[in-house]
Amino acid sequence: MGEKWYFQSGPEGDVVISSRIRLARNVGDLPFPDLMSARQRAAFIQRVQAAVENAAFGEGLQLRYVDVGALDQSHRMALVERHLISLEMAKAGGGLLLSDDETVSVMLCEEDHLRIQIMGAGLCCEGCWQLADRLDDLLDEGLHFAFDERWGYLTHCPTNLGTGMRASVMVHLPALERSGYLRSLINSAYKLGITIRGTYGEGTSAEGSFYQISNQLSLGLSEKQVRDNLAAVVRQLAAEERRQRAQFCAEDPLAFEDRVYRALGVLENARLLSHREVIDCVSQLRLGIAGQVVEKLDFFTAARLLGETGANSIAAAHPEAQSARERDRIRAQIVRDILGRERRVREDRSPAEGRENQ
Repeated sequence: MGEKWYFQSGPEGDVVISSRIRLARNVGDLPFPDLMSARQRAAFIQRVQAAVENAAFGEGLQLRYVDVGALDQSHRMALVERHLISLEMAKAGGGLLLSDDETVSVMLCEEDHLRIQIMGAGLCCEGCWQLADRLDDLLDEGLHFAFDERWGYLTHCPTNLGTGMRASVMVHLPALERSGYLRSLINSAYKLGITIRGTYGEGTSAEGSFYQISNQLSLGLSEKQVRDNLAAVVRQLAAEERRQRAQFCAEDPLAFEDRVYRALGVLENARLLSHREVIDCVSQLRLGIAGQVVEKLDFFTAARLLGETGANSIAAAHPEAQSARERDRIRAQIVRDILGRERRVREDRSPAEGRENQ
């Protein structure tokens, strides 16, 4: 089983956490999912599974089927936590096709018949698009997606008409949030065709200064235009975020270091940690890593701290933990274990590095 994508760091990783390309697709000979009968849904899922079995994905890509409706609440919400399914699917159930490293996920019978989703670490919209496009073509051969010459791909929501593509990027913007710059940008983002939302998308707040930035419309634009527009906005935001981080540090270096090391001290020593505390502390820790204040940790460590400590992920992995307090205890232990392993790895590496530098 491959390493999960969200335990990694990628291009522009000091600001950009991840990229996602999502394609909304519907089969031409079926009503939209909200009008499908139980028999039609079952037959459709069988068609998708057959199409997957017959598709030559290559490169070792394999997709397994997950019946979301058969999962308990904690496992469903763990999928939401990892951005693999929507909150709506967690409530209503449905099917999911999933790769081992969770780079590829395909929601079945949510708002559309298929929501093809590719995710990766850092700013990697182009790489995600290439895989999404290939998967789209292969599935289209067996399923025959609904397409109109004028309107493009036909989707349940009119805002997805055209390419049916939603490109989004998760970013860490504590300096822009602190300065108030981000608030003014959110208000004017619509003019750029861009939407800035909270950590888990529409209607959610930004935890730890993590935001989702995505295209607003897909009609009248090509897939390349959507990707290029988004990447240009994200790169501009990243440059401004770095500039304001440097200014923040230069204004009071001691206060900057103090915030970073206080957060690290909590992560290294706390015996009870809520999910929100981990998010807030990792947010500060990422600033310290980017500013080279914390030299013995990197963005891979920060990614693992976030990826392994979600409330529902812990509940799913530790069903014996019945209370929030017990889950907070387990979370604190996981955090200490991750930081301890990282410290040992770097200590083992240091002597060899020292010899190489002699």
